[in-house]
Amino acid sequence: MWDKEPLLAVRGMRKSFGRLEVLTGVDIDLRHGEVLGIVGPNGVGKSTMASIIAGYTSADEGVASLSGGPWDPRQIMLIDPQNELDPRLTVVEAMFRHVEGRPSLTELMTRAKRILSETGIPLSPTHRLGGLSHTERRMAEVVRMLADPREVIVIDELSNALNADELEDLRYALNRTVEEGRGVLYITHQLEEALRLCNRVAVLRDGKIEQIFDSATTTVDQLTEAMFGSVIEITPRRANATADVVMDVVGLECTTEPVSFQLNRGEVLGFTGSRSSGVEEVRDALIGKRPAYMASLTVDGRAARITAPRDLPSLGIAVLTNMLDPESEAHAARNIVMLDGEEDVDDEAIEDTTRILLMLKESEDRMSELLHRPTQSTGQRRWQQMQEIASQNARIMILIQPTDGLDIATRERFVRLLEEITGRGVGVLLFTSDERELHQFSDRVLVMADGGIREEWDTRTITTEATRGA
Repeated sequence: MWDKEPLLAVRGMRKSFGRLEVLTGVDIDLRHGEVLGIVGPNGVGKSTMASIIAGYTSADEGVASLSGGPWDPRQIMLIDPQNELDPRLTVVEAMFRHVEGRPSLTELMTRAKRILSETGIPLSPTHRLGGLSHTERRMAEVVRMLADPREVIVIDELSNALNADELEDLRYALNRTVEEGRGVLYITHQLEEALRLCNRVAVLRDGKIEQIFDSATTTVDQLTEAMFGSVIEITPRRANATADVVMDVVGLECTTEPVSFQLNRGEVLGFTGSRSSGVEEVRDALIGKRPAYMASLTVDGRAARITAPRDLPSLGIAVLTNMLDPESEAHAARNIVMLDGEEDVDDEAIEDTTRILLMLKESEDRMSELLHRPTQSTGQRRWQQMQEIASQNARIMILIQPTDGLDIATRERFVRLLEEITGRGVGVLLFTSDERELHQFSDRVLVMADGGIREEWDTRTITTEATRGA
């Protein structure tokens, strides 16, 4: 078997940004053939630790070694969906972008096809990243684990927005990777997922490793207690749904058959289905990304049309998109314009607001660099977005993967925020790949398959396991 020496050993890792101490002395060992989970509260320094281990950020203090020898960042692969890749790269170029030597394109294509066939992940090696969805780009990073031979892989929040089938593909790739004696540091906010995918789980708290658990004998409650000092459970959401219809969609033609549904005031209506079910097409039509014909659309009792995203503010529709959606800032600008009570919103106003938001974001990042302070973590930014959208004068909110990057304590706060929003009579359309959240947050769930709505579930009478079978 493998050497008893740890594959990766880190001792005394410290990192401060100005006066803010982020890492206060991290000690951790990654074994050969192991997936080691890293969990912790939002903003605790998990991504900072990952960036230091992978050689992208320097530590103030500490030492690291690989298999007892010198630490070499060239032997460490970082998979971080927040990193933007050149959209002109093909899948095969992305898979092998850090492979040493000069193998021919023919050889790389052969290897890529073999890996894709082995995993069953439906990607073409010749497709360019710019033409792939957010999820497809994440799956291209999953297969990179099997294409890149480096010894240590650091994965930072890769699984957000992956459905059950895609998580199984990820599990297969992780298992194949560690079978070769390589090791994976797996950062996630999904505690159940950490226990399911990892051999051990380390809790990062107050800048250091608080405790390391054996996944086979550990519960979610034990992890939350180590993270926050007490057990945290997401309590059920108070139902605020009424019988008054706020949105009536009839004959939406964006899939293989017309789709019709109603959303009531104060209701959370969830959608679920596989990637080919038509859920994504319905979602994109409703936010104006891929406009589609509707026999009729009524919002708040008035006839309406959605031909482009710019139509949403005048209809009182606010949108929270996926964290990695390039249109997220534009949607935020429309939401802000809506806060001013504007009924007719022109493209110029939206463009001006979007430009200001981007300038503020760039200024914040630049100021953080100059003052040597960290920017907000993914979870902290997501919670800020949630609070901002909750303050809008919206009749309807469309939430897409709303809890991406949120720790369990902040998810509990999100549930209370959702109660407040629906208590004002706002109708919510929820699109999430997290089956547990779909059950916890929704009043009803529409199940799509083969381009149409096949079932309607009342979440008061079904189990979470039933939603996982959709």
